[in-house]
Amino acid sequence: MDRRMTKSRCLWGAAAGYLIVAVAALAACGGAPPAALTAGEVKDFAAVCEKANSGKRVAVEGYLRLPDSFTGDQSVVLRLYKAADFAGAPIGVQVKIGAQANQAERVPKQYTDRDLKVHLASGQMIGVGTRVKVSGNVYSPLVSQNFACALENPLIELAN
Repeated sequence: MDRRMTKSRCLWGAAAGYLIVAVAALAACGGAPPAALTAGEVKDFAAVCEKANSGKRVAVEGYLRLPDSFTGDQSVVLRLYKAADFAGAPIGVQVKIGAQANQAERVPKQYTDRDLKVHLASGQMIGVGTRVKVSGNVYSPLVSQNFACALENPLIELAN
């Protein structure tokens, strides 16, 4: 065999090896895709914050509302109320800010309830006054809030 041919094969073999390593490294950087959000076990509004539900994925129906104020630009803890008049204690709903499913649109610095725009799991956008079913993992806030518990990793759908 010609020495040039052997050297050429060796270079191509090395290049292929580097390419495989690079592809594997890029795949590792991307990480696993996010887990699909699932519907939780339906609970009565008053029962969601019971200690037995801590860490569990539950579903509850109600009306979303913006908090009185918030400072973050990555996420917001919306308030979910049992009734459209926003009476009683709410449940928090940790929602990312963005334009994708299960996210809330960014609001202006000075906002009102009418500025609430939430993207449902279906992609449809809803505003304040729309009855929704929210599924999420129950957790208790670390600092005192106007809600006893909250839901994270929400799946937000129209209520039946």
